[in-house]
Amino acid sequence: MRLTIPKPQFLKTLQVVERAVNDRSTLPILANVLLESTEQEITLTATDLDVGIQCRFPLAQPGEKGAVALPARKLTAIVRELPEESVLLEAKKNHTATVSCGGSTFRIPGLPPEDFPILPPAQSDEMLRVPQEALKSLVELTAHAMSVEETRFILNGALLVSQKDALVMVATDGRRLALAETPLTQPAKQPLQVVVPAKTIRELGRLLQEEEMEDVVIAPLKDNQLTFRFGAITIVTRLIEGQYPQYDKVVPAPIKAGFGCRRSALIDAIRRASLMTTMVSQAVTFELSANKLVVSKESSELGSVREELDVAYSGNSMRVAFNPEFWIDALKVTRTEEIYIELSSPDRPAVLRLPGFTYLVLPMKVA
Repeated sequence: MRLTIPKPQFLKTLQVVERAVNDRSTLPILANVLLESTEQEITLTATDLDVGIQCRFPLAQPGEKGAVALPARKLTAIVRELPEESVLLEAKKNHTATVSCGGSTFRIPGLPPEDFPILPPAQSDEMLRVPQEALKSLVELTAHAMSVEETRFILNGALLVSQKDALVMVATDGRRLALAETPLTQPAKQPLQVVVPAKTIRELGRLLQEEEMEDVVIAPLKDNQLTFRFGAITIVTRLIEGQYPQYDKVVPAPIKAGFGCRRSALIDAIRRASLMTTMVSQAVTFELSANKLVVSKESSELGSVREELDVAYSGNSMRVAFNPEFWIDALKVTRTEEIYIELSSPDRPAVLRLPGFTYLVLPMKVA
């Protein structure tokens, strides 16, 4: 195996796939990246057995066919420090590779490529297609609501559901729920309802490109796995098994009660109030009265803050408390400036509804 690779492209591809590397696994091969080449193309693959990322790109000049598994972190660190010139990669039959660039030459011991786990092929008859920008938006709107607690493992990911001509993504931690949907490029041939792990969702958010026109192809695999293919990148993920909560029964029907305001003004007020929260006392208070919202927080340890906002509200005076981070997470990823938050009473959830996005937050007890 003998290849000449431009350093910038080599480094960029290594940085894409190494996010799937598991340095702590008892299987040494999982700390490696698999490099496979034909005469015209090179493919890099990394996996931790839960998530696999594969990326390919054409060679600038013909190379030799071959494969080698090399330590991912070390290879990335070496390539990062090389001069901005073409990198010569040579792999011997003893699985040792030589990386040369400019006046530098590194010798790196590797592992047999046949020991590397094989990513399963997609089943071409069951596919969904969605624009990259649309799927990236679904991830941005919902990922923050995924649970990080291990008590309900099914919530440590996002539900992905195909509905007629739309793709729906739902995330909840039991105290808030985010639901986003977008049209599919073409009607789904087969229904899809899967729970995708949080790590995969985060990688999708990092790798998807808004400016790319090429669709993401989503296809189920055997053994409870799913693949996302877009551009030169393929992500294969294991799915979370179990029954996801029936989100459609949790979201209440729209109501007229609530208040309207500017998104930027509300998120700024909540951010300032959150400066006075502690791990023990997180709740920030919303006090509603005629066309006025007071966002406040009092802490015996830190002090207090109070901020008044002009809002559109004509209901009875109301005092309700929320975890400020729940609102900050949602408001910073929405792009609509004028918003309306449905709120009927201090013991009922507040709901923000925008085109293609619904967000529900449960109130906290007011001391």
